[in-house]
Amino acid sequence: MFYPSMLQYPVTTSTAEIAAREARTGVELAKHDIDRLLMITEALWTLLKQEHGYTDDVLTNLITEIDQRDGRLNGRGAKEPPVLCASCGRTNAAKRTFCIFCGQPMVSNPLAR
Repeated sequence: MFYPSMLQYPVTTSTAEIAAREARTGVELAKHDIDRLLMITEALWTLLKQEHGYTDDVLTNLITEIDQRDGRLNGRGAKEPPVLCASCGRTNAAKRTFCIFCGQPMVSNPLAR
């Protein structure tokens, strides 16, 4: 059970309001970034269609192929598989920049998510 008296610091309305305001700001920034990325993606796709003759069907098929890499058609790409450290040979998460075991830099894929 939660008891307010067990908190290390008092929670006031102003503290909650500040946290809520910061969360809203973060969401708005993320929305802005997403809108910008969508616009950039649309511009790039338009350029590829105009300059190279690709069709929307080509893009749709490629998106479906990428989506199904993990065996499911769910709108999500497959997670990067774990990688081995070139120095010690131990398994690390693909997103790691340094080996958690020996501390050496991991070879990274510049196209990884």
